[in-house]
Amino acid sequence: MMVRQIEPSIDANAAHGDNIDTTMVTTTFHTTPPISTYLVAFVISDFVYISEEYRGVQQRIFTSPLIADKGRDALKNSVRTVAMLEDFFGIDYPLAKLDHVALKDNYGSAMENWGLITYKEGNLVQRENADKLKKLKDVLVQNHEIAHQWFGNLVSPQWWSYAWLNEGFATYFGYLVTDLLYPEYKTMDYFLTDIAERAYSYNYMTVRPMTYYVENETSIMSVFDIISYQRAACVIKMFHHAFNQKTFVNGISQYLRKYQYSVANELNLFDAVQTAVAADPTFSEQSWSQDGVRDIMLSWTHSEWIPIVSIARDYVSNTITIKQRSKNKNSREHWWIPLNFASASAADFENTHVDYFMPPLEEVTLNASQLGIELRVDDWLIVNKQQTGFYHVLYNDANLWLIAKQLQDNHTVIHALNRAAIFQDLGPLIENNEIQSVDVIFELLKYLEYEDNLMPWNQVADTIAFLGKNLYDTPSFKLYTHFMRQLIRPMYRRLYEMPLLKNLTCTESLARQKIMEMACMVDLQECLDYTHNLAHKYIFDNVTFGNDMNYYAMYETILCLGVKYLSDEEFNAILNIFAERQRDTLWNDDLIYSLRCTQSKTHLQQYLNLLLGENSTKSIMNDNESIMYLFYLFMSNPAARPVMWQFFDSNYRMLCRSELFVENFNRIAEYTKRSHHYEFHALRDKIAAELAKVGREKSLIAPNSPRIGRKVRISETFLEKFSTQIHDWLRRHQQATYAASLGARSSATQIGNLFRVAGKFLRKVLIKKG
Repeated sequence: MMVRQIEPSIDANAAHGDNIDTTMVTTTFHTTPPISTYLVAFVISDFVYISEEYRGVQQRIFTSPLIADKGRDALKNSVRTVAMLEDFFGIDYPLAKLDHVALKDNYGSAMENWGLITYKEGNLVQRENADKLKKLKDVLVQNHEIAHQWFGNLVSPQWWSYAWLNEGFATYFGYLVTDLLYPEYKTMDYFLTDIAERAYSYNYMTVRPMTYYVENETSIMSVFDIISYQRAACVIKMFHHAFNQKTFVNGISQYLRKYQYSVANELNLFDAVQTAVAADPTFSEQSWSQDGVRDIMLSWTHSEWIPIVSIARDYVSNTITIKQRSKNKNSREHWWIPLNFASASAADFENTHVDYFMPPLEEVTLNASQLGIELRVDDWLIVNKQQTGFYHVLYNDANLWLIAKQLQDNHTVIHALNRAAIFQDLGPLIENNEIQSVDVIFELLKYLEYEDNLMPWNQVADTIAFLGKNLYDTPSFKLYTHFMRQLIRPMYRRLYEMPLLKNLTCTESLARQKIMEMACMVDLQECLDYTHNLAHKYIFDNVTFGNDMNYYAMYETILCLGVKYLSDEEFNAILNIFAERQRDTLWNDDLIYSLRCTQSKTHLQQYLNLLLGENSTKSIMNDNESIMYLFYLFMSNPAARPVMWQFFDSNYRMLCRSELFVENFNRIAEYTKRSHHYEFHALRDKIAAELAKVGREKSLIAPNSPRIGRKVRISETFLEKFSTQIHDWLRRHQQATYAASLGARSSATQIGNLFRVAGKFLRKVLIKKG
């Protein structure tokens, strides 16, 4: 709260006249409104501040005196954000001031204390060399904390079981308000590649529902995770669109007004949204609109997994069978799923409210009119417009073929975010082994030669990498890289060879890096030359990337790709540099990490000896770091694996001295393909015998462990099923491309001959006239 007065302290126990203590003062603050105890904070410092007052709210940025002028962008943003959120919800910020304090040490990125937000200094104070992504992330941190002044501060959760009421809303509206204030950032595109991408992944989270009972301190801290932040934000975004954006915000505003200066639970929120939905004439004919919101939203907040929606069409009866299941095949969860549709006959991607709420049933079969959509038998159908829903969509192959044809004819008819979603959803299709024909994947990829929007490129990168890694060292790999070079080359040239594109958004900048990775992965010569030149300057000419933000943000990628095909002379020169330079430097770390990308077997052997060889005297890292780099090498470079098996076999006695090696060998076992099982088991037996000498054999993975190869089973199943089909498609495509090029050359020759004949005829006419 604001300070009301500061006065000398009075000692009530001292004699009259001597009771004023001139060395102490008493500070009296204005009365705090009802507040959750976790939001009370004091900061005692000698900081200075800059300030601005708007609409009766004084905002101040407190920093150390040396960097006071670095907070001006944060102050300007905060003033605009508070005003925008006041207007958005129709509820004024209730305090007279909002302070922002930059601390050297702060638990987490920031803390939303009411009226006194604390930040790590680097998240509030703008550095001169900050790139666009860093600037956006700093704004998002600040706007997340400002959104908390409504979600969490004005209305607090009844208990930590509802932590998502704080963090999910602050995350989503932090992004949304940033998008409204700075449309040039395209922040909601970044939401898809940052927040949604993490929310869709279960690799880094303990699976649990959004609403989850907790009791002790440890369990309370555990719910501040991906589920409360990212997943909840995606669910909130889904209902913001499904229930009509204005209607949903109206419901949120009612919730904030009713429970201000108090606590609330999820049912209080759902009932407020229900009131708003029931009053919206858009949904007047929907049975769920009058009393169904609770059940609809509870199906999401009390489920652990993410739904997968399967769309199967009957082209004779023109009906659609919609199935739902959990991403976890063993789960029996079902949801109320808001679906919206676009088709070739009604390609409206802008209206994102719900067309049909699928009830929590395994499947329903409906015709187009029952779904409220226009759909001819030969139309493509797309579900989940602009990726507003939080679920995967799987289509039957026939529909994917229709989509592929549309992409090849005119891809702009389909919204860019849905073009991206098609590739995002290929992942579950492959994981669940539900593709009838792999040809359709390649038909979908074909149009990318003409794709100039970077959002689809962001999402397709994983599919391209998956195919590349799995086709490596197969007869199809050369055909595949040739095909991919054809697709990637136009976009690569647009990004790297033409005048540099200005004002790329953060999402586009990330895609730019992915384009470089894809281009060099498939050996596009322009990319290999470009990155090799930059890496050579960095390594041998001491040219850094620090002054060029276009390169600085992806210098690790540039170094990796730039050393992919070094000459023997260059590689040996790098080894000599390691021998001569100071060992413990960031430069050395960066270069050592990048050398894992080399494709030369000789260089890989030298690299392994540099890291861990018995006779190595020039190692620049400690043993634990070197062991970790073995795992990075195995994971990232298929060319290294045969060399690594040989190295392990020759050096296992020395390697077994490290407990970390055994731990990482167990991890490598999970990525060992069946084709390498013989080498793996032979080596494992030798390691087991060596460990038995010191009583450590129990730490080694068992020879019959189900963990062996489990991380590559999906890939192996995919290749077993489709390797022949992939090879045949790639060969046919190459033949068709070659025939087309011959046809083009033949046409050009015919046109040339026609011009020559016409020229001769014209000369004869002119001679006669003369």
